[in-house]
Amino acid sequence: MDDLFNDDVPPPDSQSNPEQETDNDEVSHDDVPDKIPSSGLDTILDFNEEDNRLLEQLKREKRSLSSYDGFLESELSHRRIPYHIIRIDNTPWDVGQAHYLALLGARLSCDVIDIFRGRRKPAHVERILTEDCMRRLKTASGLLINHMKEDIRLHARFGLLPINVFMVSGWLVSPTKFECTALLNIGELRLSCNTTFVLKGSVWKCTVADFG
Repeated sequence: MDDLFNDDVPPPDSQSNPEQETDNDEVSHDDVPDKIPSSGLDTILDFNEEDNRLLEQLKREKRSLSSYDGFLESELSHRRIPYHIIRIDNTPWDVGQAHYLALLGARLSCDVIDIFRGRRKPAHVERILTEDCMRRLKTASGLLINHMKEDIRLHARFGLLPINVFMVSGWLVSPTKFECTALLNIGELRLSCNTTFVLKGSVWKCTVADFG
């Protein structure tokens, strides 16, 4: 067994090339540049530039959007319906305008659903709806009325009971555009009606009336 081990073989360290070894304590600093090249971040984070967009956003004061909360009086249920209206632009806020728009969104939501289920004539809202919106509403109404004539259970569930609104939320996107969502129910059926109004002249015209 002693012949398997040769005492004359030098250890691995003695076989390495001395010319390739470098002393860790004697590292040369001649190749290190005096100035490290820029990574590009100094341009973005230059605190001396007045047009630095990043710093302007960080320093910009956070302000909440103007909003108004109030109540609408329901003649049907004699309940107070809460509403929350937000103004996105910086135009001075008008409390009376907020109340008017909340009332407009709630009333039109009830009217379009009544027209959809055949309980109100389209002429009732002809002045408020645009021609395209009125055309779509009449088409959908005709389809539902035909279905209710054939299905008495559908008519009892959707066509007989009154509408109750219990919440209105709105966004005045600009001085000439208002978007509204009214939460309501017909019996046990809960619905959400989304409407969009555009101010044309002195009249708010409804361009979108969608519910489901």
